[in-house]
Amino acid sequence: MLYYPAIIIFYLLFICLAWKNIRWGVYAVVALLPTYLIRYSVFGLPATLLEGMIWLLFIIWLVKLKQERNLTFNPVKIFKNIVKSPMPAEQDANPLPNQLKLPLFLFLIAATFSVFISANQIAAAGIWKAYFIEPLLFFMIFLYTIKNQIQLKKVIRFLGLTVLAIGAFAVVQKLTGVLIPNPFWADEATRRVTTFFGYPNANALLVVPVVLLTLSNLLTDKKKAIQIFNLAVLVLGALTVFLAKSTGGLIGLLAGFVFILLFHKKTRLATLLVILAVSLGLNFSLPVKKKIGYTLAKASETHLPLDASDFHIRAQQWRETTAMLLDTPVFGAGLAGYQNLVAPYHQNPHVEIYLYPHNFFLNFWTETGFLGLISIIWILIVFFILAAKNPNILTLTAASAMIGLLVHGLVDVPYFKNDLSVLFWIIIGLMIIPTNQWRGARVAESGVLEKR
Repeated sequence: MLYYPAIIIFYLLFICLAWKNIRWGVYAVVALLPTYLIRYSVFGLPATLLEGMIWLLFIIWLVKLKQERNLTFNPVKIFKNIVKSPMPAEQDANPLPNQLKLPLFLFLIAATFSVFISANQIAAAGIWKAYFIEPLLFFMIFLYTIKNQIQLKKVIRFLGLTVLAIGAFAVVQKLTGVLIPNPFWADEATRRVTTFFGYPNANALLVVPVVLLTLSNLLTDKKKAIQIFNLAVLVLGALTVFLAKSTGGLIGLLAGFVFILLFHKKTRLATLLVILAVSLGLNFSLPVKKKIGYTLAKASETHLPLDASDFHIRAQQWRETTAMLLDTPVFGAGLAGYQNLVAPYHQNPHVEIYLYPHNFFLNFWTETGFLGLISIIWILIVFFILAAKNPNILTLTAASAMIGLLVHGLVDVPYFKNDLSVLFWIIIGLMIIPTNQWRGARVAESGVLEKR
């Protein structure tokens, strides 16, 4: 009985907060990404608390933008402004880099087209709204609202608050087994924490990028209290990934750390030497070589035993997905269409058909077709080019967070979930905003030199 009144009260408080300061509305969304788990319906249409926050924030942002800049709501003029606005850092400049405009446009086109080719268009429309439209709306607000290094650091801290809550719950679950839905995961001998999400890997998918982003704050914050907070985020975040027993998450976390160490001049040589030593040690270790050989041999088998490992299941899933894509390489399966389209290629009835292929690139190919795959690769290439052009501690850690996400994403689904899709575009924004500042500073500096 109190469910809907509580949601209404929450939204009213959020409106007051965002109306008073739109930036605090952004921080609230950032800190409350897991609230997509709170679901309700409006006139029979499903919705989540997170979705409602994003739409309310977008409306408030539009109203405030119209008041501040005499904004037009004429769609023709809006399109012209988006396409033609300059890059210099004037107040009303479009903060989206020119290099990202075309791939982002193609990304939206691919996702939209994939709704219409899906066998389940109602479910596809829901995915399109939740994983593409709403995250990109928030991304747009984020770019226009977050302006400087101090605000970027606050964004990372609010992400850290979420990690602290997840980490605290993870520790409680590890000690008690409370609220773990799967009996196998709940058993003390085989316990894997699930926290708010109901399954272990969801924790690592959200936590790994945030832990890597927090490194930039750890290296630049001066106040002891904030440093303690940053350390707590790092410790509890890494502990959560460990307690969830997410191998992909641990490897992604390691990959992100190694990336940072390789690109920092003071640690580059030592990191390379350690990598060389570990590689040589693994190469000459007979037990390790046997283990790797056995794992690869098992992964090449198409018929899965009842006790098949996660990697073995993934490998077979990728084979089945590839076979499907060879028959429909251009359009894929459409949004929400993978399970139905891959079913004829499925060879092990005792293994469930998952929602997605559990590989970042295959996920996009099956869901949004070849155009969607090309556009997301293009976006990532631009992302890392921006990092290379403007190397600093924030862009470096943003790049490491994306590395961690992609490495983990080789064996999982790091985008197609409400919180993860928003987090993906937050990471993109954390690269764009300091890059725009750098470009603006260069433009201002060149203007001063011309006057002299």
